[in-house]
Amino acid sequence: METYSSKATICVKDKFNIEYHISEIFYYLNEDETFKYVLKPNYSVISLTNADFFQGIPGLNLDLKKEEYIRENINPVFISERVPQKNREDYFELLDEVGLSFMDPLLYLIKTKKQYFGDNLYLIPYKEIEEVNFNNFNKKDNTSSFIKKIISNLAMGNDVSINGELINDTNRKLVFNVLLSIYSRSIDFRKEKQIVGINKGKLNNVYKGRKPINIDRLRFMEILDDIEKGKINAKEGAKKLNISIDKFYREKKKIAKIK
Repeated sequence: METYSSKATICVKDKFNIEYHISEIFYYLNEDETFKYVLKPNYSVISLTNADFFQGIPGLNLDLKKEEYIRENINPVFISERVPQKNREDYFELLDEVGLSFMDPLLYLIKTKKQYFGDNLYLIPYKEIEEVNFNNFNKKDNTSSFIKKIISNLAMGNDVSINGELINDTNRKLVFNVLLSIYSRSIDFRKEKQIVGINKGKLNNVYKGRKPINIDRLRFMEILDDIEKGKINAKEGAKKLNISIDKFYREKKKIAKIK
């Protein structure tokens, strides 16, 4: 009996846009339509997360610390919450949208542009863990970007070597937390510096904020007339004027006061 298989990586991102490779997931489909899922969490990476952006994998009790979670002929909650069921009227249309001739749940979730809002998890093509060497400081990198490269690799589950010193599962969390703290402070410092610069510019009449967009009043009145006649809606009118919908209503309010 032939078996079709696919694999992917379950990911989540934090507020710094760092991607954590939470778990490997494998899908096996047999000729007789029986199927199986195998999920292999990366607990070393999971230990780096916090509840602000990761609350677990739906349907799995990660406290059990199992090496594998197997679901035979049952769709894991993680899959069933995200993948359309066969009884949907637009089921085959959704398959066509992602270029699939049959439902491979992992490929579907990798390819679809439809967003699931129940949690922050998503799938990417399967990524194997590797060892990444940082033996020389790249002159194009500043200290902050260099640190982010290191912590990003640690969050992917990769082993990192820095001038011969290896960071792996034995010391991943310790090094990651130290570097993340430094990186976070560098981001805060940069923001504080920007605020100081803006305030200084304001005092010297250098920073005046965003330059206002000049609107052709005659053109605006023509668009407004088309909207009132039902030819276009306000959103379409704002687009024609190359302004935001909020800006459109503010200008409309000004005109109403003049009248």
